[in-house]
Amino acid sequence: MHSLFRRANKAPAVASPPAPMPMLSFPGKKALRFAGDTSAAERDADLAVLMHARNHVVLTTESAGAATPAETAAALRAYLRIIYASELMSGSKQQKLRFAWRDSSDAGTGTAKKKDKDKAAAAAQVQEHTSLEAERAVAMFALAAELARAAAAVDRCGPKGTRRACAALSDAAGALKAAARARGAADQLCHMTEACLATFERLMLAQALECFFERAVAGGTQPSLCSKIARQVSLDYQEVSVKLGSLQQQQQPIEKSWVPQVQAKAAYFHATASLHYARSLKEEGPGSFGEAVVRLRFAVSVLDAASGKTGPLSKKSPCAAAVRDAAARLRREVEAELADAEKDNCQVYFERVPAADVLTALPALASPLVQPTAVESVLREADGESALANGGAPTIRH
Repeated sequence: MHSLFRRANKAPAVASPPAPMPMLSFPGKKALRFAGDTSAAERDADLAVLMHARNHVVLTTESAGAATPAETAAALRAYLRIIYASELMSGSKQQKLRFAWRDSSDAGTGTAKKKDKDKAAAAAQVQEHTSLEAERAVAMFALAAELARAAAAVDRCGPKGTRRACAALSDAAGALKAAARARGAADQLCHMTEACLATFERLMLAQALECFFERAVAGGTQPSLCSKIARQVSLDYQEVSVKLGSLQQQQQPIEKSWVPQVQAKAAYFHATASLHYARSLKEEGPGSFGEAVVRLRFAVSVLDAASGKTGPLSKKSPCAAAVRDAAARLRREVEAELADAEKDNCQVYFERVPAADVLTALPALASPLVQPTAVESVLREADGESALANGGAPTIRH
């Protein structure tokens, strides 16, 4: 029989940083030029700053795709700071202006043909209002969409990238929460219902926690905590999946590939949580090895179920290929660790492997690690952003 003490000197498995999977972003809103005659408003000094800032947003979004999400977000931030500082919210002066927006076709998924079709449909859906409260809600939603797009474009292969993406997604969640509070007359617009805004907010937070998990693994966080974070990510994605399915049943314009992609990530992180939990059990040594083996077997079964003919990771699923590739890599990693664990248990520990159905539920986080950013912080002007944001409009700081 092999010596237990000699085997115990074997270096523990080191968690490899997970390959970043694509993030989802949602279609935003594009500001259009004011509808109707604006001559009266142009003579009103109180409206001049507001109109100037909004015109800069329009020019930014009209730049034929040249503006980056960060540039558009900067212009929207400057505009929203002026709205929040304005004393026009309860006055009648705002009635001099007719604000116009249209749905954007920019989103995180979809084929080129579908995106062309979406652009045509979006161009036909012009939305007008005279309420500054509705304007604040729509502009905040547009800002959230740009922040989500910026997060999706970040290279998360290093800690700096994951921090940036996590912060942008938290900011997007905060902007969506603020839009929900101010939506008022805007609740009839596309994606501006209470249920839609709440679902998008939860999606942003789930993705932010995914970034947090990537940082935790790359930073060498203990497997027990990595398991809790991964399990929470899985639970959050399961919640988002249910909410998205409900929106689809209500005939809301939700991209069809979102539900399977979110379900795929829920399965991925459930298996990942089991993997890290098994590693924490193996670190405990004798008395925990049998459970470690069955946790690894359970991780394989979770990925198997998700990869079935009707599963979100199946070849026919519209889930992103990068998510399927990540799941395939995870499966190879789990299988290799399971083979080593079964060998060690057979040759060294000789522990009974319990049945999977007697396992307790994996622990998740006791309190959230990511939260929606407060609106004051979302709208705060970053260093060097002033000229980029408002084209010379007066800066308003809080």
